[in-house]
Amino acid sequence: MTVQPSQRRSAVLADDLGHYLTEQLSTEGGSGNRLGRRGRLKPMFPGLAYGRHRGPSRRGCRQAAVAISLFQDADQQWVIPLTQRPMTLKHHGGQICLPGGRREAGESAEEAALREFEEELGVRPQVQACCGRLGEQYVYASDNAVQPVVFIIETPLPQWQPDPIEVENVILMPLCELFRPSRRIVVQMKKRVHLIETRADRNPSSGADTLQFAAPAFQYQDYRIWGATAMILDELARILLPYHNWSKVTGN
Repeated sequence: MTVQPSQRRSAVLADDLGHYLTEQLSTEGGSGNRLGRRGRLKPMFPGLAYGRHRGPSRRGCRQAAVAISLFQDADQQWVIPLTQRPMTLKHHGGQICLPGGRREAGESAEEAALREFEEELGVRPQVQACCGRLGEQYVYASDNAVQPVVFIIETPLPQWQPDPIEVENVILMPLCELFRPSRRIVVQMKKRVHLIETRADRNPSSGADTLQFAAPAFQYQDYRIWGATAMILDELARILLPYHNWSKVTGN
């Protein structure tokens, strides 16, 4: 079989990106130290001092994993599959998410992420490289400690067959969009919350109210990507920024 030049270039690019990510994600000292030298991209921080996506995870919270699966499309552009959740879901209805879900007993984060990818998208990912893990995100609303895992996968050949219960739409987001300043926005969110007031001189009282807060997000086409997914993608972008800049200079 003759290997075309475009196929050779694609393989080289996959090796380069996979090696770079594996090296960066295996650096000692955790994601905080890795990101300290990344500059040029303003980090995405949640608007709340604690809760939703900031602060330590609750002891005994659920353990979950998501798959950041990078592959090259027909134009040799790196893309990341995202999913839009149906509005009927109790948690995160209508939101844009990475494929993933709760870890089963005895299952690693890597195993859970790949299993959930297949269950949600209907395609078994052919992994070229498991590059490592990003920083864990605690999602306050669903009480999940989410472990993102980065993979380089082969371009899926069959069409997506998403689970209609979990996935409304499959979105292929180009990796390059994460580096565009115009795609990084701040949105004002309103969420209904349940308040419990405790005072020494009276019995506890409860009620409902609306919490307003600013949330960093990515705007891609008509999709607004915020919350834990936005911060996971932001961390990936800041790790990949030197590679992205090098690729632009060299034309790779």
